[in-house]
Amino acid sequence: MSWSFRIGNRNRMALALSFVFLIIMAANWFVSYSMTKVSGQFKSVYADRLVPALDISAMQERYYQNRLLLEEHLLASTGEEEQRVLQEMAQNEADLDSLLQKFRATYLTTQENSDLQDYLQAGKDYAKTQQAILDMSQAGDKPAALAMFRQEGMAAFQELLKPLHALSQLQEKVGHELYEDAERQMTSLKVLSYLVIAMAVILALLVGTLLQSSRKLTNIKPQKYHLN
Repeated sequence: MSWSFRIGNRNRMALALSFVFLIIMAANWFVSYSMTKVSGQFKSVYADRLVPALDISAMQERYYQNRLLLEEHLLASTGEEEQRVLQEMAQNEADLDSLLQKFRATYLTTQENSDLQDYLQAGKDYAKTQQAILDMSQAGDKPAALAMFRQEGMAAFQELLKPLHALSQLQEKVGHELYEDAERQMTSLKVLSYLVIAMAVILALLVGTLLQSSRKLTNIKPQKYHLN
């Protein structure tokens, strides 16, 4: 009777221990998976949101610089000044191409792709207007070039900035969403860590109970019955 009770008790305890152990293993896997996901989200915030936001800001700065340089070209009185301005504008254009290629290599949402296409079209339109102004200026028709700079040039410049501004706002919006999602994941991990601790305590209590029960059963001495 004592042996059957001992075996049955051990089986139940072993089953309980196995169940708790499986829960701890599953929780550990989920923690590892969640940590990898959170790490990827933080990397995405940096690589796909923070860096592109800085690149867009740099692109806007280059356009403003070229806008000022274009005005310098219109006001230049010598060919040397005009050549210096053109060289600086060409360097800014090269920087813009490099920044654009860098931005296109990042992860882009559907809205970002749409705004990017708007920017590319606006960039082409502005480049044509800018070149027309430069052609007039180099031909010596400074007044006409200056008038076009202030009217068509300003309108094309403002249209160019609109998609860049939209892309800049999207970096903040999507980055904030990624950050909030990462925060939710960290909260879940915190709750899960408490659960793992609780499971570990339960496992320790079950082991202690099993050992105590085994000792009690071991200490039970079989009784000898004498038949008359």
